[in-house]
Amino acid sequence: PPDARLAEAARAARADGFIRRLPGGYDTPLADAPMSGGELQRMGLARAFAHAGRVLILDDATSSLDTVTEMEITDAVLTRFAGITRLIIAHRASTAARADLVAWLDGGRLRALAPHTTLWRNPDYRAVFTTENPGPGSEAGEGSEHVAGTP
Repeated sequence: PPDARLAEAARAARADGFIRRLPGGYDTPLADAPMSGGELQRMGLARAFAHAGRVLILDDATSSLDTVTEMEITDAVLTRFAGITRLIIAHRASTAARADLVAWLDGGRLRALAPHTTLWRNPDYRAVFTTENPGPGSEAGEGSEHVAGTP
């Protein structure tokens, strides 16, 4: 049976189910575990969750996940790690909208630092999330719903 801390981290990353279905469950060597891109990403998140310290840095950690799974994992990050500093690099408007504060980088420089709702008033910021200008790991069309609607 898995260590309770590891199993909880896997549940938070929505990885527990597929890990248990592996030939050896939690004891399956990674090399013997064929996984999709999303499963690999959730496995990496589980490892980060299990070993998180005072700062949790996630660099585009949900780009291979569907929107529902991304939201579930983001909820887990916000609740499970509420007492630590979380730095989340994201290319989805929905992820930025859930942040306390957004650091908008442009060409490697800080363009603005503000809540997403404040930045959303700027058409250049909204353009970051449109289908014409998808960020790395973006899904086609993911930002179009946000441009016409509310942030």
